[in-house]
Amino acid sequence: MHATVPSNFQQAAYDRVAWVDYAKGICILLVVMFHTVNHYEEALGATGWMRWIVDFSQPFRMPDFFLLSGLFLSRTINSNLTTYIDKKVVHFAYFYLLWLSLTLLVTDHDTLTASPVEFLKLYGWNILQPTGVLWFVHMLAVFYVITRMIRRLPKWSVLLAAAALQISHQALWIDTPSFALNRLMDYYVFFFLGYAVSGLVFDVADRAKARPWVTVAVLAGWGVCNYWLTEQQLHHMPVYGLFMGLAGAIAVIEFAALLSKWKSARFLRYCGQNSIVIYLTFFFPMTFLERTLAAKAWIPDVGWACFAILVASTIAPLLFHLAIKRTPLNALYVRPKMLRLGNDTPKLREAAA
Repeated sequence: MHATVPSNFQQAAYDRVAWVDYAKGICILLVVMFHTVNHYEEALGATGWMRWIVDFSQPFRMPDFFLLSGLFLSRTINSNLTTYIDKKVVHFAYFYLLWLSLTLLVTDHDTLTASPVEFLKLYGWNILQPTGVLWFVHMLAVFYVITRMIRRLPKWSVLLAAAALQISHQALWIDTPSFALNRLMDYYVFFFLGYAVSGLVFDVADRAKARPWVTVAVLAGWGVCNYWLTEQQLHHMPVYGLFMGLAGAIAVIEFAALLSKWKSARFLRYCGQNSIVIYLTFFFPMTFLERTLAAKAWIPDVGWACFAILVASTIAPLLFHLAIKRTPLNALYVRPKMLRLGNDTPKLREAAA
């Protein structure tokens, strides 16, 4: 499969593409919302009005994030091996190991105090089986390695194999005790799709911007269908899950393209530009606020409490990043040069989670 790449693609490889930032902004907010709503509702044993948004976005939230992550892979897939490993493996390993340490210090500090050996075992297990909120960073490194290894295979055959794995996993024909392997079967097809047909994805965005009212009508129809299919729990079914994930990913891209055309919701674009900052950090303000609100009940309505936590958990990482970006603490978000395999200037946005 050889997709035609639009003429502006080479320039887009070097300039930030507005609709990609908007799409990433949508995805990162949906991710934070998912964790916020699930954790807070579980803590209170009650359901709020934000639950329907979490359920509505379940079929496409992570598929779209992975598709976007593979979108620019053609820039580096055939680069020098050392450069590729640095940008696509060491880069993500650095952030995963660093923030895994910080996360476990918060969630399992009692284990560290009682038994440092058990804490180290837990840390090692999370390297092999990334079951916490950081699993997306871990799996990106895995996906980049796999794609580099199979880059000379026909793209259509890889897509068919990845789609078959996804369908088989949902059908429970194939299931494993490994969280990482199961997530590979669930999402690699979307990541590879972003890489394999990146030109077509850009064409979809261009058409959405060129025909805004047609796009609005298409999005409305998709929204009704996605809502009904999700209500019927069909996104858990084989084949349905694959196509609902793909349709939802396209819908987010088209919606993001409209936002970029009208230059609205610029804060959403800023979230997309700094999605890695939000993704790595949101767990900490979210956990603090969930525990506080659950104990104090300052916001009685569960839905509005979740909304407040979502807003704060999104804004707090951005403010923290702005406060520390000119200090040594910036190493939380920008890999130090001494930890790079080469002499490239470190860049935060390579991570583009």
